[in-house]
Amino acid sequence: MPLYDYQCQQCSNGFTELRRMCEMDAPIECPECGSRETLRSVSSFAVGVATSSMPSVSAPSRSPFS
Repeated sequence: MPLYDYQCQQCSNGFTELRRMCEMDAPIECPECGSRETLRSVSSFAVGVATSSMPSVSAPSRSPFS
């Protein structure tokens, strides 16, 4: 489930909720004032980069028993 950002129209509180995509625009209660007058706001997202093609650098491993 993705995270969505919301803005309360009553108290201007901004908050983030984990919701199903089909519920993203359904009314949601503000955790600060309890108002259901909230709007989904534009949120940022991160894009992962595959690291399998990048060389890895690791420290020499040591056995905890030596």
